[in-house]
Amino acid sequence: MTVGCSDRSAVIAAAFLLLLQACTSGNKDDQESVLKTRAELVADSAVAFHGSISDNLALGFSFRDRAYSVSTENGKFKYEVIYQIEEGRRVGTLTNDGYSETVNGGWVSLTAKDSAARAESINSVVYFALLPAPLNDPAAKKYFDGEEEIDGKKYYRIKVAFSEVGGGKDHDDVFLYWFDIDDYSMDYLAYSYNSGEGGTRFRAAQKSRRINGVLFQDYTNYKGPSSHDSLQYISSLYKAGFLPVLSSIELSKVSIRLMNAERE
Repeated sequence: MTVGCSDRSAVIAAAFLLLLQACTSGNKDDQESVLKTRAELVADSAVAFHGSISDNLALGFSFRDRAYSVSTENGKFKYEVIYQIEEGRRVGTLTNDGYSETVNGGWVSLTAKDSAARAESINSVVYFALLPAPLNDPAAKKYFDGEEEIDGKKYYRIKVAFSEVGGGKDHDDVFLYWFDIDDYSMDYLAYSYNSGEGGTRFRAAQKSRRINGVLFQDYTNYKGPSSHDSLQYISSLYKAGFLPVLSSIELSKVSIRLMNAERE
């Protein structure tokens, strides 16, 4: 049986009521467990609505004059970025075994610092392109952070932190996601980060389109305050018009093929 968005909303609303009863009658550990469970229910519904998946796929797209390809199969992954530099065609490749790079087909020797920075760059681009599927990664710790209204629509707000084990170099980054209460679309996200000088960002979805059943979105990227504490009220700054536009996050030439699925 296929469960529609409205049916799924009713199921989750009923589950929330049961969880709320457990939360109000339990101790602190029980309440934290409830918040995690509520977050998982919302994240699962968002992944279902977006049709997103992070394993067993072949994905290609362009972003800021660079071509990206992503292939994943049974826990093995290969991320590749191709672009032109003065010396010629540069290809960066990130796999389970690490990062490597060629220019015009010749291997490039990189310092540990440069290798880590370029690996993180390609990983970050792919992570955002695959959202919300990565929210179900084992290292992602999700918490229900209440409900909020933005531009006349109500949203579930989910907070995500990461385990040090499996969470990557920037495991101390913190994310917030806003999912539409009715259909679980991921319309807004924000995060705090420590790389460089650190700071916060807020993104609002601007363009959504389904390609082979998977929803891809572009975003307007806003600059938030430098203080990490501001993440908790960054949406209020957005609603008040206090966040300056920093850039546009736009994917083009998107193609996706899901392994063992008829999505052609």
